Amino acid sequence: MSIGGREVVNYSSSLSASYELDFWGKNRDATQAAEEIAIANRFDRDVIALTTLTSVANAYFQVLASQDRIRTAEQNIASATRILEAIKQRFKAGTGTDLDVAQQEAVVANQRASVPPLRQTLALNINALATLVSRPPESVKVTGGSMHQISSPRVTPGLPSELLTQRPDIRRQEAQPASATANVGNARAQFFPTIQLTGQGGYQSSALASLFQPHAAFFNVLGSLTQPIFDGGRILGNFEFSKARQDELLQTYRKTVVSAFADVDNALVSIKQTTEKLRLQREVVAASRRAFQLSEQQLRAGTADIVTVLNTQLTLFQTEDVLWQAQLARLLAFVSLYQALGGGWEPRMEKPVNAL
Repeated sequence: MSIGGREVVNYSSSLSASYELDFWGKNRDATQAAEEIAIANRFDRDVIALTTLTSVANAYFQVLASQDRIRTAEQNIASATRILEAIKQRFKAGTGTDLDVAQQEAVVANQRASVPPLRQTLALNINALATLVSRPPESVKVTGGSMHQISSPRVTPGLPSELLTQRPDIRRQEAQPASATANVGNARAQFFPTIQLTGQGGYQSSALASLFQPHAAFFNVLGSLTQPIFDGGRILGNFEFSKARQDELLQTYRKTVVSAFADVDNALVSIKQTTEKLRLQREVVAASRRAFQLSEQQLRAGTADIVTVLNTQLTLFQTEDVLWQAQLARLLAFVSLYQALGGGWEPRMEKPVNAL
């Protein structure tokens, strides 16, 4: 371009573009958006991996539980059929009635009718397991397994709350690009109580339980953190956006921490209660089995009341099935704790006896 005989180079186009990019922060926003997408993708990958592991474990335990319940139902059919034959012998001998026979036939029929739904549940659980491991259901063979053969992992007393930092949701919040100006260590110090998650016996510690008391400040996720930037529910207009964004991330981080501790608390309570339920149910089954055996002996000796025989066998059949369900609930509680901790727990190293 020539002005007054002089050659002038027009830089307006490039300057305008450069000015627009700097002013509106397009490059910065695009970079931050890409970083947030990368973090979200990494978080989603970790969540999917953890969820898949726990889902496989749950499905496998469901398969074992279905197989155990089917075996028990078939054993109960054999027991009920044996009692039916004894009652028929009494009827032929003139010491029993046709009503006695009909009642026991109903017991046998009822036990046989319970098997098809159990087999249906087993098939559904195998299909779910096959889907999770990316195999056709026909190739998934879980035979001979039993929950009796599964030994529960030991939950070590004194598990540190720092284990929760391996959870994908907490890692994601601590890695947010917008929180680069925030001190993650300081946020942990404010919102992440350093306590022992488990007490004696590997169950819920008193420190963990106290976090969720109504008077506990930890339980209230809308604490003093937001008070400087909220006024009657309105964000002060003169607060910079970056500061508001940082406070928002800290508040989200705190809520995530509270949820993590709540998940662990729920899982530990579940382990404790299902363990107690299993112990008591085993006592119920033992007593019911003894009562059934005594009633069968009396039946063969000709001294048993038919009503007593019917009641004892029905009670035994029911309590045995409940026992399997209690065992399943306890195993699922351990899986829940594994997931709540973001991938399980490592046992604390024991100091050698001769160590000083």
